[in-house]
Amino acid sequence: MKPIKYILMILLIGGCADRNVSPELIKPLIGQWKLVAYEQTIDGRTQWVDVSNGQSNTLQFRYDGVVLNENGLPICCGPSALRIDGQLFRIEPKEPLPTNTGCALVFCASCEEGDVRVQGDEFTYQCPASPSGRSRYIRV
Repeated sequence: MKPIKYILMILLIGGCADRNVSPELIKPLIGQWKLVAYEQTIDGRTQWVDVSNGQSNTLQFRYDGVVLNENGLPICCGPSALRIDGQLFRIEPKEPLPTNTGCALVFCASCEEGDVRVQGDEFTYQCPASPSGRSRYIRV
């Protein structure tokens, strides 16, 4: 009878585990980030252009990979997957998302999979399907 009690206790403890545990791949991105520069091609040369401090260009990665804007709403036209340092991570919301009414007027270009390169407290993002360049973010 004791072994059955121990098995039930282990199952109960396991059932109470935190459901907000993130996969290891997304952990370096969880948190708030600020856009500091973007890549632009001028006269055939690609260069980084700094973003002015007056602009509020922040985003937040949730534990399940969902990308939120500075108001905590899902970003418009966000990717359904991220390729983080070469490894694919599918974004699957684990809890309900509020509706971002501002997205109703936005025409979305296709970017199913965003490319992310993480380097400590900085990352670059690029949509391979888009002709625009990369964006650089730092952790807030």
